[in-house]
Amino acid sequence: METVPGVCGGTGGGVGLLGLAATAYVALRTSQGLRLDGAASEAVSSPAPVLDRLYEGLSWMSAGSVGLSLVVCVALALVRRRLDLALGAVVVIGGAYLTTQILKYDLFARLGSDHGPNSLPSGHTTVALSIALAALIVAPPAWRSIVAIGVSATAALVGVALVLGRWHRPSDVIAATFVCLVWAAVGMLIAALVSHRPPAPVHDVSVHIGGAHRRLDRRRPAGVVGSPAGTWSARPRAGHHLARVRSIGLACALSVAAVAHLADRHLG
Repeated sequence: METVPGVCGGTGGGVGLLGLAATAYVALRTSQGLRLDGAASEAVSSPAPVLDRLYEGLSWMSAGSVGLSLVVCVALALVRRRLDLALGAVVVIGGAYLTTQILKYDLFARLGSDHGPNSLPSGHTTVALSIALAALIVAPPAWRSIVAIGVSATAALVGVALVLGRWHRPSDVIAATFVCLVWAAVGMLIAALVSHRPPAPVHDVSVHIGGAHRRLDRRRPAGVVGSPAGTWSARPRAGHHLARVRSIGLACALSVAAVAHLADRHLG
């Protein structure tokens, strides 16, 4: 009989795989997906000083930052004397990073595109969100709600910043969230099976949706919208294209909420 962690891990992993496949197909293989991605990227902009700060922050995200974050997560788990959580964190960060590199530069690159080299999934988003989800896994239960708020906002900030700076299209970022969700499910499943802990009562976990809860004022020709990436503006008639950018914050928040819920339930 399959364990409860196995069911939850399979569900989360299945959702991630289906979401990744659907996003990649629409974004890379359909003309409408390519057109909507381009329109969504052009629908928003940000002042040059804000972009300079965003570029400076994004430049710190590299293989070195991945390694350092992994060391910190493992150290926190070992301080808690939880080798199972350390193993889960390694699986999440390492698996997500390697998968993104293979998909972007090998598998998806072979599909070809008339819009230049493939950039899906976003490596920066993978780094930010996988570290965020690993931090949730190793965090003590009493801290998990606070950690969830911080990492949700941070991951959304990175995703929106990448679109504002024209580093990535919205679909690149969304695909990366699905990659991270798959590996978070795998990491939690492995950790739960190693620890053999019984399910625990669940604490409510609140997350910050990263600006996705605000609405664009349609009475003005161009709305200035608050976001975790600072101030950015929507071009006239941006409407449904702007929603694709806002979906980045929602995707990050939902991923964080799901992982926090399962970690509280099965990992302790």
